[in-house]
Parts: sequence; C-alpha cells; structure tokens
Amino acid sequence: MQERKIHTKSPTAGTSPKQIVFFIHGYGADGADLIDLSSPFSMVLPYAKFISPDAPFDCKMSPMGKEWFPIEEIPNGAINASNELLSLIKQECDKESLKFEDVLLIGFSQGAMMSIQSLLLSKNNFLGIIGYSGGTSLENINASKHLINENIHKNSSTPVLLVHGEEDDIVPFSSLENAKKLLIGIGFDVKTVNRPGLGHGIDPDGITAGMEFVKNIVKF
Repeated sequence: MQERKIHTKSPTAGTSPKQIVFFIHGYGADGADLIDLSSPFSMVLPYAKFISPDAPFDCKMSPMGKEWFPIEEIPNGAINASNELLSLIKQECDKESLKFEDVLLIGFSQGAMMSIQSLLLSKNNFLGIIGYSGGTSLENINASKHLINENIHKNSSTPVLLVHGEEDDIVPFSSLENAKKLLIGIGFDVKTVNRPGLGHGIDPDGITAGMEFVKNIVKF
C-alpha cells in the first residue's frame, strides 16, 4: 500500500465543518475524478468538508489510475478495503470532532461498492450513502452473514440512494436491483433512480437526484 493523495474542499460557508462528504472513486480513476462534484453538492451542504481520497493501490488494468482492491478479489478484497476506509473516516471524524452520523459517502462504480460494504461493516450509522453505477460485493443476506456487522439490524437507519444508467455496459443495470433487495432485506430505507439511455457514468439528472436526497436527510 502506498501513501495516498487526498483531495479536499473546505466548507463554502467558511466555518468549521458540520458534515464530511467522502467521494469514493471508481476502478482505474483517482480522487481527482470526483472532487469537482463538491461544487453542486456544496449548494445543499454549505457546511460540509469534502474529501476525495485516492485508492491505496495502483490499478493493474490502468497504470495511471488507482484501485481499492483487485476485481478478482470480490468479496474479501472489498471487505478489507472497506475496513481500511472506515479507519480513514474515523481519523477525519476525530480531526473535526464529528461522528459517523455526520458523514455522507458518495461512491461511483467500485467506489459505490466500497460505500455499501463500508455501511454493512460499520458499527455506526452514516448520514447517508449515495451509490452511482455500482452494486454490492455480496450475493444475499443468508450467504453473507459472516461478511457484515452482526449488529447491522440495529444500525440500519442510514438512508441509501442508488442511481444507475440503464445502458451501463460495465456494471450491469441489474446490479441496482440486487443491491436494493439485499439492503432492504436488512432493513435499510433505499431509494433508487433509473437513468434511461445512460451508460457507465454520472449525469446531471443523477447529480440532481443526489442533491434532492441530501436536502431530505440534512438538518441544519
């Protein structure tokens, strides 16, 4: 594991942060790929600090990019990487005197899988989870009980939004329904947004959906 670069944006309100937003990038990208999403999301989160860390490993398929874990190492790779991400989140929370309940995770592709897996492993609720064009590394609840926090039913008040392009040829659109089914089965409140005609990416309507989701979960 290499020393990672962490991209950050301070709260636009010019105050100490009341929330922290973590952008979790996709396979073969890096933290710079998503940090510009802080611009639209800061309009609904003016007191938020935005953090977009590079994944810790060089990507085997894209040498200029990063990976959270090798694709062939699902689900164990996702679990190990998510535990490491949870440690980073705790460090940032401690630094800003905030709690996990003040943290919003926004992930794309492999980063969405990381966000969901981190939620399942955490002993704490988050402010919310937004997953774009991703899925879950777990197949079903019964087969995966040893891969999630045993007290997850007590921590299932975290709201979740999943957004996925119907023409996604990288992470199949069916991944959205699979993740939704697993999370609802555990007890999470899951909202989904289908994006007709969209491939593997985030479009303006998806960003707007994320902003509306945030408006409904943040109390100032």
